[in-house]
Amino acid sequence: MLLFTFLFTLFSHSPQSQNADSMLVIKQINIVGNKKTKSTIILRELDLFVGDSLKKEDLEKRLDLNRRKLSNTSLFVTVEIKSIQDIENQIVIDIKLQEQWFFLGYPVFQIIDRNYAEWWQRGADLSRTTYGIDLIHSNFRGRAERINLRLETGFTQRIDVGYRVPYIDKAQKTGAGFSLSYITNKNLAFKSLYDTLFYFKSPSDIMRRRFSGTIYLKKRYGFYDNHTLEFRYNNNSIADTIAKLNPDYFLNSRTSQKYFQFSYYFNYDFRDNVAYPLRGRRYELLISKLGILPNDDINQLEVMAGYSWYKPITTKLFYGVNLKAKISFPRRQSFYNTHGLGYFQELVRGYELYVVDGNSFFLARNNLKYRLVNSKIHFNFLKIKQFNTVPIAIYPNVFLDYGYVQSVNSTENKSKLANRSIYGGGFGLDFVTYYNMVIRFNYAFNDRKEKNFVFSIGREF
Repeated sequence: MLLFTFLFTLFSHSPQSQNADSMLVIKQINIVGNKKTKSTIILRELDLFVGDSLKKEDLEKRLDLNRRKLSNTSLFVTVEIKSIQDIENQIVIDIKLQEQWFFLGYPVFQIIDRNYAEWWQRGADLSRTTYGIDLIHSNFRGRAERINLRLETGFTQRIDVGYRVPYIDKAQKTGAGFSLSYITNKNLAFKSLYDTLFYFKSPSDIMRRRFSGTIYLKKRYGFYDNHTLEFRYNNNSIADTIAKLNPDYFLNSRTSQKYFQFSYYFNYDFRDNVAYPLRGRRYELLISKLGILPNDDINQLEVMAGYSWYKPITTKLFYGVNLKAKISFPRRQSFYNTHGLGYFQELVRGYELYVVDGNSFFLARNNLKYRLVNSKIHFNFLKIKQFNTVPIAIYPNVFLDYGYVQSVNSTENKSKLANRSIYGGGFGLDFVTYYNMVIRFNYAFNDRKEKNFVFSIGREF
């Protein structure tokens, strides 16, 4: 009898019993503030569910991860998640949301040059801008469906129409969408010489027309990975003048280029904030085949891979590195379909005034930033909740970049930057505010001992 009592006492205090005492069970999940967004869309982003068990020591980390996932949907201005202890190791999860203003009409006014530094060097000419309106509904029917219509005129005349639905299946793992685009230009870059784009402008005639139609399927197997298959048709044409100025614009003095394109894109994004990340990592892979049918006017393969890593050093000091590489085939490519460094954010900072065209490239960007301000400004006189609270964060930072572009046309293009290493660095001030807008003021220099002040608006690379 004494032996039985001893064994019972021993097993009643076993690790399994102790583990049971350290576990929490989710009794209920409450969501408030989702006046438009369906609860199913919100619950799809959570890795928490009613009846789920989790360790007490993991509770705060799990809540924070789920808050980040809801914030990165871009459907909400603020997301708050907290737990309330119930009886017998049971908890209730309370989610408090403030939704974005989903239907927005943005006035469009933007430069057509690759960045503000280049635009300023070209005389800050207002004729080198586009203007119009961008109408977006980012949460149509409360299901995170996105509808957009973009109308532009000025340097470029443009009509874009698009629709995206995040889920078309009951498991909420498969999404789909389509887009149509028609663009015309009277002024366009026809060649790259001395690592600079050269433009031709016609007072009346259209120099280039572009039409594209795209359909795609997107698959989410987990919370952080996305797989996208895209099928696209491109129909591009240029005036005879452009073909004479650069016979390699479409190759072989062509004035038109028609082809189908198939692409696969993989994105694993485990960052705390997609617009301005401070912690986490991201992997990207893009494989694109331009020209699928035998009678297509192009036959080109592109592979691009990227990796980003962000790490807090202290509570206010953060380090980030972005790596990206691209290879493409064949060696001889049209000017229109060849892109190296200098386009969009794929550039070495300090070389904003240059474009380095080539078949392949490697880019490494390093940032060290300090959180100086992280606050909110309240405008109580505004009655619309989505606009009366403006977040503001300020990050002084230093940066150092490296790039290399491989080009088979460096002699023909008289390039001094292709087929060699280029370096750039500097320091700046980042402002992160309203609706994930990031405004940057940088003072950058490069290994050619050139210096420049750079202003930009956009997301983190």
